[in-house]
Amino acid sequence: MKKTIFIPLLALLFFHFNFQSFGPEIWTTTLTGTGGIWQKCIAISPSNSQIMYAGSNTSGIWKSTNGGLNWAQVNTGLSALNIQAVEVSPSDANYVYAGTGAGGATTGIYVTTNGGSNWTQRNTGIIDSNGTQEFVVNPTNPAIALVAVWNASNATNSINGVYKTTNGGLNWAPSNTGMGTNKNVICITSNPLNPNTLYCGTSFLVPNPPGTGPTYIYKSYDGGTSWALFSSGLPTGATELNAVRMISVSNYDTSVVVAGLFQNTTNGGAFLSTNGGTNWVRKSTGIPNVTAVHIRSILIKPGSATEFFAGLDNATTAGVYRTTNAGNSWTAFNGGSMLGTYIVRALAFKTSTNTLYAGVAGTSGMGIYEYTFPPTGIEDPSSNLPGQFSLSQNYPNPFNPVTNIDFTIPEKSGVVLKVYNSTGEEVATLVERQIERGNYSVTFEGNDLSSGVYFYKLTAGDMVSVKKMILMK
Repeated sequence: MKKTIFIPLLALLFFHFNFQSFGPEIWTTTLTGTGGIWQKCIAISPSNSQIMYAGSNTSGIWKSTNGGLNWAQVNTGLSALNIQAVEVSPSDANYVYAGTGAGGATTGIYVTTNGGSNWTQRNTGIIDSNGTQEFVVNPTNPAIALVAVWNASNATNSINGVYKTTNGGLNWAPSNTGMGTNKNVICITSNPLNPNTLYCGTSFLVPNPPGTGPTYIYKSYDGGTSWALFSSGLPTGATELNAVRMISVSNYDTSVVVAGLFQNTTNGGAFLSTNGGTNWVRKSTGIPNVTAVHIRSILIKPGSATEFFAGLDNATTAGVYRTTNAGNSWTAFNGGSMLGTYIVRALAFKTSTNTLYAGVAGTSGMGIYEYTFPPTGIEDPSSNLPGQFSLSQNYPNPFNPVTNIDFTIPEKSGVVLKVYNSTGEEVATLVERQIERGNYSVTFEGNDLSSGVYFYKLTAGDMVSVKKMILMK
């Protein structure tokens, strides 16, 4: 009899904790008692999705080694616990960058190479106010990283705004050539298929009040060495104090980029580009168009070019919003333990479990929440995955000056996609990293090239394909 009773009870307990932890189709809590979770303070290791890091603005760094089931503080070596940004190396789950807010000699950037067992402060070369905003770490070399640095509470503007290290933070150097006078950079992100293509966004100029707009988006093709203005379509007036708080690039179609702006005026909100940032269109229908309803975080769902999430910040209207039609309409995406009044500053997505994570700051509900999406069908999930290597003809072709290149990778591989001119000289690297099995689309921009015949070559493992395209200006 005891055995008969024990087995159903054990099954019931497993059912409860399994659903409590992963929250299928409902928001549940995965980490509480942390204090507020700010922008870019949830980091999931791409090389081991069981390893996750979270940064709190009051209690330092938290780590999970079992996919968020349990968390523990890992603060040895941290002299400041007001964490504002965390990023784990895509290639090494033990190599992590963390940054704090401004406030004295103990603030700035900390690095661990042993999974948080101890941290070392590494600020050499940074002369701005050490209000860390966001990191980008090279996908194959954890010692190469960029950081956006600005202290929004300061009465002075950033001197450099973006810094780069090639030795794990031992030294940082300004990386802002081509930027204008507004270097108050508060977000930075990379093309998920090409680490040399970067985007960053600024806040407005201080002192504040009153502040001076507009705010800007810059793009780099050379790993941050040089930048160009890519703000066409964003608000342009001097009173447009709509800080570009977050930028996300689709890993399915890298020409699709979405930016989340503050709404200090009603011209802020979500902006979409379908040509790699060349032009932006406001796509905020459904997000309350009310001054001070700010987008704090924005994220394109991995594997999609049409499904986005936004985290809002406002005293009464906040929470998570979602669009499944590339921003044409947004709806509130709350419920369960996620209230529509919670200030959501951080968003992250784990593809291995199809789980969305949200970090809450503010005065209530602070911590990390998760929502696991159900399977999309009952058929064999491998049936929709690519079965063979292929490189498609670019479109449009001929083109001027932007075209798209689609390709399919049948298994996880080191992938390189490069463009050459008619004499065989390399003119661009579009992809250079290890990527998962899947279908992909990348954008090639020939703005600086002359008309003529070009070739693009895809290499994945021992598979190679070359095709011709024509640039006609």
